[in-house]
Amino acid sequence: MTLEVPHGGGMTFSVLGPVRVRGGGAVSALGRSQRRGLLGFLLLNANKVVTMETVIDALWGGAPPPSARAQIYSGIHAIRRELRALGLDEVASSRGGYTLRADAANLDLALFEGYVRQAGAGQPPEQVVRSLRRGLALWNGPALSDASGAYVEAVRVHLEETRLGCVETLIDAELALGRHDHAIGELRRLVAEHPLRERLHAQLMLALYRGGRRIEALDLSRDLRRRLVEEHGLDPGQAVTELEQAILRADPGLAPPPNGSVTATPGGAPAQLPADTTDFTGRDRDLAQALSALAGPRGSAPPICAITGPPGVGKTVFAVHAAHRVRESHPDGQLFVDLRGADSRPAEPDEVLAAFLRALGVDGRRIPEAREERSALYRTMLAGRRVLVVLDNVTDESQVQPLLPGAGTCSVLVTSRRRLAGLGAPTTVELLPFDGEESVELLGRIAGSARVAAEDAEAREVARLCGGLPLALRIAGSRLAARPHRRIAELARRLADEQRRLDELSYSGLGVRAGLDLAYQALGEAERRLLRRLAFLDVPEAGPWLAVAVVGERPADTEETLERLTDIHLLRVTGVDGTGQIRYGMHDLVRTYCRERMAEEETADMAVSVVSSAARHLLRLAAEARSADRGHDYYARLAGELAVAVDEKTVRHAAEHAVNWLEAEAATVHGVLRQTEAHGLFDEGWRIALMGGWLYDIRCWAGEYRKILSIAYRMAEKSGDRRAQAIVPALAAELGVLAGALDEAARTLASSERIFAEIGDEHGLAEVWRMLVTLERTRGEHTVALRRCERIRETFRVMEDHSGEAHTLRCVGQIHLVEGRVPEALRYLEEALRVAGRSRGGWKRLNTLYWLGEVYLRVGRAGEARDAFLKVAEAADRVGDFTGGAFARLGLAHVAIEAGERRQARTLLAAALDHAERSELTLVLCKIGLAVGEALARLGDLARAGETIERVLPRIDGLASPPMRAEAVDLLARVREGRKAGA
Repeated sequence: MTLEVPHGGGMTFSVLGPVRVRGGGAVSALGRSQRRGLLGFLLLNANKVVTMETVIDALWGGAPPPSARAQIYSGIHAIRRELRALGLDEVASSRGGYTLRADAANLDLALFEGYVRQAGAGQPPEQVVRSLRRGLALWNGPALSDASGAYVEAVRVHLEETRLGCVETLIDAELALGRHDHAIGELRRLVAEHPLRERLHAQLMLALYRGGRRIEALDLSRDLRRRLVEEHGLDPGQAVTELEQAILRADPGLAPPPNGSVTATPGGAPAQLPADTTDFTGRDRDLAQALSALAGPRGSAPPICAITGPPGVGKTVFAVHAAHRVRESHPDGQLFVDLRGADSRPAEPDEVLAAFLRALGVDGRRIPEAREERSALYRTMLAGRRVLVVLDNVTDESQVQPLLPGAGTCSVLVTSRRRLAGLGAPTTVELLPFDGEESVELLGRIAGSARVAAEDAEAREVARLCGGLPLALRIAGSRLAARPHRRIAELARRLADEQRRLDELSYSGLGVRAGLDLAYQALGEAERRLLRRLAFLDVPEAGPWLAVAVVGERPADTEETLERLTDIHLLRVTGVDGTGQIRYGMHDLVRTYCRERMAEEETADMAVSVVSSAARHLLRLAAEARSADRGHDYYARLAGELAVAVDEKTVRHAAEHAVNWLEAEAATVHGVLRQTEAHGLFDEGWRIALMGGWLYDIRCWAGEYRKILSIAYRMAEKSGDRRAQAIVPALAAELGVLAGALDEAARTLASSERIFAEIGDEHGLAEVWRMLVTLERTRGEHTVALRRCERIRETFRVMEDHSGEAHTLRCVGQIHLVEGRVPEALRYLEEALRVAGRSRGGWKRLNTLYWLGEVYLRVGRAGEARDAFLKVAEAADRVGDFTGGAFARLGLAHVAIEAGERRQARTLLAAALDHAERSELTLVLCKIGLAVGEALARLGDLARAGETIERVLPRIDGLASPPMRAEAVDLLARVREGRKAGA
């Protein structure tokens, strides 16, 4: 695209000189210099939202006056008034700031930059001269010359340096066209203005020499040397020195090239690709994507395919293989370079350009000194040629940009550990570790397929321990190939030892640790610290909050660090959990390496501190999640004793998702729990176990609940905290009640009751009494349970434990309902619902709502009963609570029976039994089994009713609950009698 805009009148805004606005044939200088500074800053950021804070910093730096905001408001108002007077309305208020709208054709700086881009796109010298002369003609003195503001001087210097660089590029193009005589006058003026700028001196020396004025050229060189020595104690740079020597010996290379063009020396097309691998494995889809990009339709720009992935994933092997596949479609050559992106000293683009130019046939003496000139010559040499350029191991976009061809006939293949988003590559192939089958296939290709097939299970274990990483697999395969007498099982055994794994994955110059070392050492300390500490935690993946916990930085800073580590593939996004939180993980070998770094770079005390911080952050968030569901009960209060400050956004997230948040963090709970025990953090550990136990309680994962309580028991004993030594066994006893172990549970609860009474913990004592009420109700001791409920209700009320108080009221209502006192049951249950509504907790309200549904059914309010049961069913299903789901479906079945919907009732009864079975709780199964048997009898399905009761009767016997057994025996007798009568 050619920018054809007349200088002056056709533009609206100018910053390349005085700040001016044109419109309707008039020109405005906007009065005060500070106002011009404000407009200039908006123009430098045209079409972007500029916040108030950014403007304040730009105008006053770090010392704004108290009236800064008022001055900006006033300045914006004045600018808008001036613009409107000129028929313009270009400044818009945006959320948090301002935007000045300006098309490229209406801003001199944008026009200038467009012309510079035209000149730098590998165009012939004539085009370079034409574009740069148009661009430079837009200047009318120093940029922002009449504007004031803290930012102005730095911007002015930067733009002036850009302008001078364009002048020098313009003169190079003029010299390339043989216009040395024309350039001498302009160069003399520039040298006088910039007496220490060596590139201008060198250009003038060359112009003078080509004009037959050799002595003047040498005098100019000597004058420069004298001035540099006298004023700065320095000699001229290499470019001036070499040019002086070339002039002294009348080097033929200084003569202008024929027809003003750069010539290349004779030679064949470069063929720099490394050898292709003979055991390339898998990657079919990735390879097809890359080949399609490199061999697809051509446009004006070269197709670029970027290959990215973690260290050791095989990016170079893949790129070389793909390059060989498209070599025939690039007959004019293939250029290859390792840019050493992971090294402490990556390759400089200048060096690479010189090497590429030599490979393309340019005489080394004719290679320009400046990077911009080399890049322009490089693009000129590639213009119209079909060349493949492979840039391996790239650091970042700035390293690549000078090496990109300008011609659409060329193709570019780039590899990097980073995601090069700024490169604009239309195709990016992200290589992942191999899956199991690909891993075993690569092992077989290296070590021998028959050998691998003979020890298939062991080979798969080696592949698993290598994490599917091709470099690790290649090393393992090479070690096996070099030792044909050794069994694969032996290598698997050695790799299983995490402390030796990286030692084993080293062979003949290849090493996983060496590659990870390069990646690790290239990181900043913030990235290294986060990697070490996340790897140290025994968790498979982490949310952002856990990263904040281990490094102690602001969430925004930590999330930026996570993103940087993800961009270079040392971390990976494993997905988004059920609460919408991003999860980050790392490859097993990266984890192993980073644990080594943790052991070497951080003290043992710091390791304990990392676990403690993770544990206390977990306690804070788990306590918030539980409080959102159950209110601020005893367990949330215990957890809160050791909790630390966490940012409000993260706290709200945990509270909003309640038990679902804890489920997303279940692996974190297990991992941190193990490490608190290993590092002697027993006070944190038993509290975490209680928080995790809540998840298993709701989900009815009885087996997992028992395991976590056993860990909590060990740590409670080691902690010496008598509250822990009372509440943890009590929770295990409560689980025992549900499993039918009533006598053992009674003994344990009595012991916990004594401890809480001795230490005077009224809240803990009330919790144990709450559990005793469940035991007494199961045994049919309703009178004892009612008396106890009256005592603990008052304690919960005083403690403002609305969840505990609501639970107690519900128990009283249930007892009244079981004993046929329906009005009393309704009164207590409605009061329980009101109390539960005082806290954030919703779970107690749902439990109460179920029993209200039962009462509504008894008093003929079937519609309200259905609504209540449906709400409970939906909530239980949402969190995976099989117990709640079983009772809700039983209630809905009773509603269906009352409505005469017999088929629907049978379906719901079957679903209730299924949910009860899945709860893995004996007491729940027995209660639901009896109720289902009774409902089936009401439906007249006596055969199925009898089968259901007979199936649960042995489990009821194991409960040691005489009332429940009597109910079951009586119901079974009635069913059998009914079947006989029917026969």
